Amino acid sequence: MDVQGFLQFYGGFSDATKRTYRSTLAILDRYISGDEPTEDEVKAFLRQFKKGTTLQKHKAAIHRYFRYKKRPWDLDPKEFISAEKRLPRYLARDQVNRLIECAGDEHEKMFVQTLFITGIRMAELMSLTRKNVEPEGIRIIGKGDKERVVPILNKQFRQELAEYAAKHTSKLFPETYYNYWLMLRKLCLRAGVPMVSPHTLRHSAAVDLINRGLPLGGVQRLLGHTQEATTLIYAQLTETDLRREMERLEEKSG
Repeated sequence: MDVQGFLQFYGGFSDATKRTYRSTLAILDRYISGDEPTEDEVKAFLRQFKKGTTLQKHKAAIHRYFRYKKRPWDLDPKEFISAEKRLPRYLARDQVNRLIECAGDEHEKMFVQTLFITGIRMAELMSLTRKNVEPEGIRIIGKGDKERVVPILNKQFRQELAEYAAKHTSKLFPETYYNYWLMLRKLCLRAGVPMVSPHTLRHSAAVDLINRGLPLGGVQRLLGHTQEATTLIYAQLTETDLRREMERLEEKSG
């Protein structure tokens, strides 16, 4: 695949869009059998992803690449549409612990632990430097350039993170998204847990916090959500709790 030529041709893309497109096309390139993807290979590739934001990002990147190659785009738009928001896929605490136990080195271990214990986004993780690590937690700049402090109450992990950060003069997690995606898939295989993406660890963090009794508002602030309704989608609540919270939101909006 001519990924570099594609990115040079569309030189007006933002850096974030370039990173997203490069990541998608790099994953697709490893998936296909020939030099360029067939329509059937694209369909099979897209079907691996849950209908939602991730799917739409991959679809947009591949569609744009097809335009660059002057190839027809014959995919049925109804086949790959955003699904209604639903409770996300997640791993239980014991499954995450198995991932940590199977980590091959400190970098892999800290990658999983930091995502699960803090619940931060992958982009936030990959931007962390030693300066972000504070005595009681981490200070990050999230979506919309909003700053928040994520407290870390686990004293052992807090110490481990401080020691890990002290060894780095630049970014704490300097790999590409694709490398972390691949790293996690290999860990899942070794640990014998379902294949998940790095973002699933954020879902898992929210689920774990709610199951341990943290109020929804606390989870919302920790994850950096602007709207409380978003937190409802990320958190796995009991049917009774979900109905009660949705009714309360409906009353507020009415």
